[in-house]
Amino acid sequence: MTISLGAFLLPLAAAAAAAPDENPATDFGPLVIQSQAPLQTTGLTPMLHDPFSLQEGQTDLFASATFGSVWASTPEYTFDYYHNQFLAGFIRAHSSTQRYGVWLQYRYAANNRLDGVTKKFHNIFGIEQNGRTDVEEDRFYIDAPQLNGKPATDFVGDALLSAINLYAEQQLFQNAHHALSLGVTLFFNRVNHGVFTNTSFEQALQANYGYQRGKHRLTASVAFTHRPDKPQHFVEVEPWGISGGVSYRYRLFKHHELIGEYLLSQGKAKNPQLSDLTKPVHEFAYGYRYLFGNSALELVALENMFNHDNSTDIVFSATFRHRFL
Repeated sequence: MTISLGAFLLPLAAAAAAAPDENPATDFGPLVIQSQAPLQTTGLTPMLHDPFSLQEGQTDLFASATFGSVWASTPEYTFDYYHNQFLAGFIRAHSSTQRYGVWLQYRYAANNRLDGVTKKFHNIFGIEQNGRTDVEEDRFYIDAPQLNGKPATDFVGDALLSAINLYAEQQLFQNAHHALSLGVTLFFNRVNHGVFTNTSFEQALQANYGYQRGKHRLTASVAFTHRPDKPQHFVEVEPWGISGGVSYRYRLFKHHELIGEYLLSQGKAKNPQLSDLTKPVHEFAYGYRYLFGNSALELVALENMFNHDNSTDIVFSATFRHRFL
């Protein structure tokens, strides 16, 4: 995992490292992070967008690597596997009120060996292992007997998602401290082979709110998503869903920013037998951002909250961003 992350991000960071430190106060907005719950990761998961973060003519280029460990075990189903994602794209301010963006994402199953880290974390903080110690580490196993009767195993290397996202945003209101915008995302995913073979076209409409004062930045978004009425992860999903989140960012020092984000997603499963997958997904992201020149490096840890059987155990992500002025 460390080698893959370094190979992906270091060339990008090196390309911008020589840039002059002219504008360390650049506001990059919320983290480049999405919901990582098992059902959320197989479709469109809208990101938070801040109406303040881009000025006319500016472009935000970003590339991220994300590594997650899924453990969800109930009498109705078992999810035990790892998923990794590479995401890259840009958002450009076409004018003072209009923005558009494109990003590609590829999420796949591969052994990132997070089981041991997760178990140690739970031991240190006295959190129950919830059956993790009763099975082998680094498994790739999905079983939902009520749905298909046959477990999916050994799907290392299979793609979960191979998608393109198109985004457009219209500014509705802005003054010195408050801003409001409306965004639309078009999402197309095609996985041609493997356990997660699927083709889907999904759409989302979202409202974005931004607040800024001194060293403080706050963003809130709420999105309505429409998806095909077809299975994802072998589970029948609701054709409509609601998701949202809040991001708070504090400029600790000139080059250092601390970020906390709370993400909330409506449960996607349609089958009431899969009760936990029909419940809301609560996730919290802890982020650190280092700013240099017109670039930034983000490090993020995301974990589930409240309901541990419908979301990913632990997620680590690193993102390089560069602002073209």
